[in-house]
Amino acid sequence: MASTPPPAPNPASAPPPPPQPARRRNGAGTAALVVGVVSLVLAVLIIFAALAIPLGIIAAILGGIGMSRASKGQADNRGHALTGLITGLLAIVVAFAIGISFIALISENQSDLRKFGTCMTNADDDRDRGTCFRELGDALDEN
Repeated sequence: MASTPPPAPNPASAPPPPPQPARRRNGAGTAALVVGVVSLVLAVLIIFAALAIPLGIIAAILGGIGMSRASKGQADNRGHALTGLITGLLAIVVAFAIGISFIALISENQSDLRKFGTCMTNADDDRDRGTCFRELGDALDEN
């Protein structure tokens, strides 16, 4: 008795391959987190407070996009997106507060700053410049 080989599988009857899982779109949430933290750090560094405002706006927009994607199931980093949104908005508030405080300081002490500028212009050496700084410090302490 001759054995017959098993029948070859019919390609038409093979089950279709499983669908590929959708790629997660986590880029906006991650970018929101990074830009938000950077903008908050820049807001605290008084010199860079003006740069923190546009970066905070960008972080807030990216955070909103990331949260929207997470709500639709396209992303799984809702926490990153939310943190980026919050830090971006906080950076904007801090930068505005520092800017307003700085403007108020200058407007309140305008005459003292003019005297300081004149003193520095007329100073001949480091000793005279040191005197100018001390006089400005004393004038600011009085206010």
